[in-house]
Amino acid sequence: MVTALDFFAIENPRNETDNRQGRLIPLEPSDLYYMCIKDQFDRHWEHVGRMRPRVRAIYKVLYLQSELQPFLDYKADVAAVRNGLVVRSLFHGTTRACRLGEGSHNLVFCELSDCSLCSIIRNSFDVAMCGEKFCLQLTPSNRFGVGIYTTPCSSKADDYVKNLSPDAKWRVSLLSRVVVGKPKKFRHNRTTLTEPPHGFDSVWGVPGADLNYEETVVYDNNAIRPAYLVVYGDADLELDFGPKVPATSIEIIRRIFASAFV
Repeated sequence: MVTALDFFAIENPRNETDNRQGRLIPLEPSDLYYMCIKDQFDRHWEHVGRMRPRVRAIYKVLYLQSELQPFLDYKADVAAVRNGLVVRSLFHGTTRACRLGEGSHNLVFCELSDCSLCSIIRNSFDVAMCGEKFCLQLTPSNRFGVGIYTTPCSSKADDYVKNLSPDAKWRVSLLSRVVVGKPKKFRHNRTTLTEPPHGFDSVWGVPGADLNYEETVVYDNNAIRPAYLVVYGDADLELDFGPKVPATSIEIIRRIFASAFV
């Protein structure tokens, strides 16, 4: 049986484009996926009093099919049990020590030890790194224990974006495919968690008590893979969200993420 190549697989013929540089493909602003991702970023910039920045560039992140297969297998296993859509597209902000994403001359992953962004894109996420960095004491980064934290709220992800390079001009966030499956909803901190509660696949932190903005936590490295790098910066003075993305376009994106693109 031949396994279909994933949408984000390097080997997929659709990713053999002239503008591809290594494992990143820059999307044109007229591209359907660019428009949908920008729409998600803009509409979920939720922090009151913080000016929504302008999206400057979006890059598709590629992996070898063999690197994606553990994620695809995990997704299939969860889908078989949950009998429904199990993946969401969620943002993650992290530390960048280089200038990855800032122009066509900055698309090579760096080797700097303190560049979490390049490490994540190169090797995907690692729960162990969360435990090492964040879980020594209660912080907003570990409200639900040792896990990988994501959010639909682009402005919340931005809270965790940090530029170490003095030459960095913009900021970047990752939009990832996250297998949420059946999430356990919490309004209060659960800092001792190292896995989802029995019968659940992830943790869903909802606003109202200890949280101001929604977040989702997974505890398995195979539950998540980076999909797009979103580069942004400076205030977007156009207060409208631009052209409305057609519902049919959202359906196409929905198939890629195997869940609602909201």
